[in-house]
Amino acid sequence: MKNWENLFEKHILERGYRYYCENAVENLDISADIIRADVIGSEDYEVEISLDDDGGVTEMYCSCPYAGDGRNCKHMAAVLYEWEENRGGDDLSKKDADPNRDLFITAYTKEAYDRKIKAIGKLVEKADMEVVRSYLTSVLAENEKLLVRFNGIVNRGAEEDDVKRYMEQADRIADCYLGRDHFISYYEADSFISELRNILEEDVRRMIDNGQCRSAFQLANHIFVLVGSVDMDDSDGGTGMLADEIYEFWQEILEKADPEVKKEMFQWFTTHLDGSVIDYLEEYIEQIIMDEFEEKEYLQQRLLFIEKMIEKSEKAESGWSRDYGVGKWATRYLELLELQKSGRSEIEGFCRKHWRNSSVRKYYIDLCMQEKEFDLALQVLDESISMDKEYRGLVVEYSRKKKEIFLLQGDKEAYIRQLWELELNHEAGNLKIFRELKSQYTEEEWVEKREELFKKLPRYADVQELYKEEKLYGRLLDLVMKSTGLYSLQKYTDVLKKDYPEQLLEKYEKEVNQMAALAGNRTKYQEMVRILRSMKKIRGGSKAVEKIVEDWKGRFRNRPAMMDELGRL
Repeated sequence: MKNWENLFEKHILERGYRYYCENAVENLDISADIIRADVIGSEDYEVEISLDDDGGVTEMYCSCPYAGDGRNCKHMAAVLYEWEENRGGDDLSKKDADPNRDLFITAYTKEAYDRKIKAIGKLVEKADMEVVRSYLTSVLAENEKLLVRFNGIVNRGAEEDDVKRYMEQADRIADCYLGRDHFISYYEADSFISELRNILEEDVRRMIDNGQCRSAFQLANHIFVLVGSVDMDDSDGGTGMLADEIYEFWQEILEKADPEVKKEMFQWFTTHLDGSVIDYLEEYIEQIIMDEFEEKEYLQQRLLFIEKMIEKSEKAESGWSRDYGVGKWATRYLELLELQKSGRSEIEGFCRKHWRNSSVRKYYIDLCMQEKEFDLALQVLDESISMDKEYRGLVVEYSRKKKEIFLLQGDKEAYIRQLWELELNHEAGNLKIFRELKSQYTEEEWVEKREELFKKLPRYADVQELYKEEKLYGRLLDLVMKSTGLYSLQKYTDVLKKDYPEQLLEKYEKEVNQMAALAGNRTKYQEMVRILRSMKKIRGGSKAVEKIVEDWKGRFRNRPAMMDELGRL
């Protein structure tokens, strides 16, 4: 293990190594005694690490909340891994001098794990067999988790009592992490998930390989329900990753299971959408019911199951939940009807039964379009626009579909009329629709139509992209100068800087001075310096920046972090 790794807890090191592998470390700056870098994630954090003359870590800083409490964080670890990579082979000779170096390496990669296994194998070979048996016996007596696993390996069995022990072991892991508060914090969630994953990858995997499909399924399900039932800060998405792995195990078990076990699996899945599994994990169960069990014997059972889910959804108190649930399950029912090649009358009858649901009508519209029944599709679209007029997103979707049908019919007049309707009312200022509309006119016609469109656009429409598209840079500059903040200014600088450098620099100066008055940390100062650098790329920008910097050095001389960052400019 590298000396600096001793400064971190194991699960923090693992997270830091993952950030490093995902190339989250940027702007690495290494000097004789300082390492600086940014770590990019859900938020960006600044890391600074001090070194002594021998390259040892003396002090570490990170702008994240975890480090703010005085702890060494995963961002620091990620930067140190990146630093190690950039150092290259400085310490190889020292490492090669240690014959036991691979015994104690931190095995985060497959290559490191293989080296460690090889080194341990050599150590075991050197040991007397009686010593090995005695040591193994004492270890198994002290560690029930290893004892259960070893028993399964030796006896190649997973009877009901053995599976129960594994489940109890998983429950004890959860109880240990939940503690008195019955909550697993963000800082412990990754370790908790890792321990459950270990049971999956070691024990469930062995059961599958030994042909013990029922036992493997029972244990995987227990972990699936358990991870969804604990109260945990899962900001890193560990629950989803664990559920993905369990889903893959389910698929593998289904491939290997005999018909009796497969029936039991179908029964378990169809009875665990009753609230016993947390809602966002129910999607995994829904997916496997729909994607697997394709045998003819399950088709009717799946239809009956979906009918029950539709009935259940219709009883939901919330209107949104009711519409979503009915739409989701009704669509799946229709897909199964198509799969068994049901007649059009049966499909249409089911649609009419649930006609109030927009997803059902959308399915029916697509069916009409597949059959080239365009007039019927347009009729249902107009009906749907009236029925769902309160839902802007749906109205936009219906209006786009109408445009598509007019184009397929070759009705150019109706197609152009629908484009105007979309651009002015449903998707005001949409650049893609704007271009599509433009393509329907000659250059001479378009100049007049374009001005007509600009006059009719509602005031809330964002026309900046349209002005850029039409190279109406004077109008675009006027909007940029009136805008609040830096967003529009930075977005259109490259387009406008050739013709309007003075105006842009004036706007930049106003915005950065406002930032400087309110800024109070190094991250903000770094952002301001980045803006100043971008200003230098505008004609006359270097002189403007010099003036701003000189002013700030006088006004804010008591802000050492700001002066430090300005020095880097």
